[in-house]
Amino acid sequence: MDSKAPLLTKEGYPEGGGVLRAVVSGRCRFAHSIARDISEQARISCARHVLIDVRRLQDRLGRLRELLAGRDVPQRIAVVDRDDNDRHYVFAELAATSKGCSLMRFDSQAEALSWLYR
Repeated sequence: MDSKAPLLTKEGYPEGGGVLRAVVSGRCRFAHSIARDISEQARISCARHVLIDVRRLQDRLGRLRELLAGRDVPQRIAVVDRDDNDRHYVFAELAATSKGCSLMRFDSQAEALSWLYR
């Protein structure tokens, strides 16, 4: 496998909590496709909450709005990313709010899961 290719791993539902957890790493030329795949997996699995960890992504995901494109939008989306990318999330948060979804950026998966399970 090419170490520079994007890699998406889905870790299922911890403790039956209805959370789809995805980790994206590598370089991402097809960010919109990956975001669409995560959205589709959330819809198929009826996940109400989605956690996306992009800390190992070497370039910007940039297409979080693809997660919000369908009719069945998760209730909450937690994105784990470096704090120096925080400014990039304001538009995604506004788009999520307009769809009835909450989207927030976190520094760790533990913080993100805590917010998702509230």
